[in-house]
Amino acid sequence: MPRSPRPRTNWKRFTAALTEFEHTVPVSTPADVDATAILITDAIKKAKDDATTIQGSSTDRDQLPSSLREKLRRKRQLRRLWARTRCPRVKRDLNRLAEEVSRDLVALEAENWEAAIDRATERDTNLYSLCKRLTGTDTPIYPLKDRAGNRRYSASDRAEILAEHMEEQFSNNPPDTTNANVVRHHAAVEEEVQRFLSGPAPTLQGVESISLSEIRRAVSRPPKRKAPGPDGITNAALMQLPIGCLAALTRLFNGILQTGHFPEAWKTGKIIVLPKPGKDRRLPGSYRPITLLSHIAKLFERLLLRRMAPHLPLREEQFGFRSSHSTTLQLARVVNHLASELNNRRCTVGVFLDMEKAFDRVWHAGLLAKLINTTTPPAIVRVLASFLEGRSFYVSVEGADSRPRPIRAGVPQGSCLSPRLYAVYTDDIPTLRDHLREGEEDVLLALYADDSAFFASSYHQIVATNRMQRLLDLLPEWFDKWRMAVNVGKTAALLTGNHRPLRRLTLRGQDVEWKTSVRYLGCHIDRSLRMIPTVNKAVQHAAAARQKLHSVFTSRLPTKTKLMVYGAYVRSRLTYAAPAWYALCSAYQARRLQIQQNRCLRLIVGAPRYVRNDVIHRDTRTPTVEEYVRHLARTMFARADKGACTHLHGIAPLHARPPEGRPLPRELLLSPQPSPNTGSSGDDEDDAGEA
Repeated sequence: MPRSPRPRTNWKRFTAALTEFEHTVPVSTPADVDATAILITDAIKKAKDDATTIQGSSTDRDQLPSSLREKLRRKRQLRRLWARTRCPRVKRDLNRLAEEVSRDLVALEAENWEAAIDRATERDTNLYSLCKRLTGTDTPIYPLKDRAGNRRYSASDRAEILAEHMEEQFSNNPPDTTNANVVRHHAAVEEEVQRFLSGPAPTLQGVESISLSEIRRAVSRPPKRKAPGPDGITNAALMQLPIGCLAALTRLFNGILQTGHFPEAWKTGKIIVLPKPGKDRRLPGSYRPITLLSHIAKLFERLLLRRMAPHLPLREEQFGFRSSHSTTLQLARVVNHLASELNNRRCTVGVFLDMEKAFDRVWHAGLLAKLINTTTPPAIVRVLASFLEGRSFYVSVEGADSRPRPIRAGVPQGSCLSPRLYAVYTDDIPTLRDHLREGEEDVLLALYADDSAFFASSYHQIVATNRMQRLLDLLPEWFDKWRMAVNVGKTAALLTGNHRPLRRLTLRGQDVEWKTSVRYLGCHIDRSLRMIPTVNKAVQHAAAARQKLHSVFTSRLPTKTKLMVYGAYVRSRLTYAAPAWYALCSAYQARRLQIQQNRCLRLIVGAPRYVRNDVIHRDTRTPTVEEYVRHLARTMFARADKGACTHLHGIAPLHARPPEGRPLPRELLLSPQPSPNTGSSGDDEDDAGEA
């Protein structure tokens, strides 16, 4: 089949075309902002289009050897002759030649594959492409069902079906009109926001102007390989802009701050979709939208975030989208709390909320009201109001675009502002802090973006459960006030220890399901805290990656390169968030993880069965899984203890525990006990079922 044409841009020609570009008109009104944004965008697009040429496409047949092309030509001649004469001798010759061509094509494919592997090196991007081809899976094209249940096959029809579904997704949750307090609250919020927006334009007091040098530094930092937005302008193009264009951008960006108007041309997003794993791909809800925005707009948003972030401090429990924070740190905090309470013979009730379309259904008026009541300069709040208002999107499927649809709610996907805005919007999620009884302790809250979990501990299960129920009774009022929705059917409860739950938990009148294992931040926490489900998933994913990369591990690539591939594609699956949970694994579970590494290293070096695993580790200078996880833990906790965030100092602290108690994450920092981690020779027959 023909290969896709590849564009190539002459960046010297692109820069030269924009050298004479100047824009000296003042940007002092919203109309000036829109006109300037369009002018700059069109100039960059035209220069890029003029400097870009399309390389001629080629077909796979053009790459065939001349001898094979001659056989294919002879095969076509025989097929035409057989169609005319129906001669048995011609048919025999045709069949024989067809078999010969088939064998030659298989051999050629094998040779090309070996050549592709030989061309790959650790410093070459085609090594990444090679592994991506092996570890990825082809996505077949499925028809989509419309509202009437009819199947639609064309790309344009599928784009419209997806756009119609997403238009509903980017809409506000319906308000609660039965609660008078909630109705009054909504009216007060709308009135406050309307009063702010209808007032005079605020001054730039407290807002630092954007300088030309700041923009020059910003355009030199973003990665080049990012998909462009609807305007087709890439980060690579922004990096090549001459000083005149950067000066025009400086004038435009300061004009946005001055007028409080975000350009209309930047409010349209191009959406492509990716299938969700394990979902029915004939339904539009089984696809995850990926929004592509203008890179010029994203450049301004990064500069705006620097000016608004100092005014929007987040609560300590929020670990999402924050410097020095990570999923592993939050998991270590949660696992350490659960294990410590269990060691103290206290049971813990955990509830893991499933927020429904959390980012896509943020109530704009509610978000602006919260921003107004912070120390954020009014000029920035005015820009954010314009940033959220009047946005639209279209869906692109196989080159076919849907008609534009409005976005009525939510924070824009793909913008660096959206995570901070969502965190501000949910920053006041309630706990029992203001409703504690005498001698009672608060619940533990763990937040990571829209993943919310609460934990209540006590010596008596019924006490912990009752405290958690009181919290669940508080949440609906907060949800209704800020028009948030929770999917109770996907919300899960976990009780640590060996006891069965004595009573049910309810949220919005529905039962919250008790589970023996809960998936949180990519890991499975089980009630016994032995992390067996987490190890099962890690082994399963690592074994699948090893099988897909088998041809790379057994190829003629340098051993150093193959070890690098192993670390990036297999070990990363084995040790995801391992500093948080590895200490709780039994010796048998730790050995299962090590066996996966042993098998990969044997493939990489081609070692026979009689060579010991520890010899292979020594010769390849590869740490065991436990040594590697301990290194990760030391690095993670050292950064947390010495970082600028004081609430991370001493996170997941060590506590004295009984000998039979559950280990704590920081115990990985202690001296390891000697154990036969790497195994002996052979292929670990005691665990042959882990392949």
